[in-house]
Amino acid sequence: MIANAIRHTPDGGRVHVGVRRTPAGGAEITVEDECGGIPDDVLPRVFDVGYRGNKARPLSADDGGAGLGLAITRGILEAHNGTTTVDNTRAGCRFRLLLPAL
Repeated sequence: MIANAIRHTPDGGRVHVGVRRTPAGGAEITVEDECGGIPDDVLPRVFDVGYRGNKARPLSADDGGAGLGLAITRGILEAHNGTTTVDNTRAGCRFRLLLPAL
């Protein structure tokens, strides 16, 4: 998630990573970037296995991934009764990971 934020934020842009304790004693992690946002029709699919935003884009050694990272992240969080979401912000997008208290 952080690598994606860095990769998609233009030079000179910022990536902010935050961690806080939730009122219920769990943890909230946020990753916010300045990527310009994710198209609304793509947002619901970013956590799908193998989804890379553009089906026509060929996989190459320098493009940074096979569309597995966000799906793995979601799977790990769900295995621990957590959740993850993504939404657009004014400058980019924000990923939010919530883990319950142990």
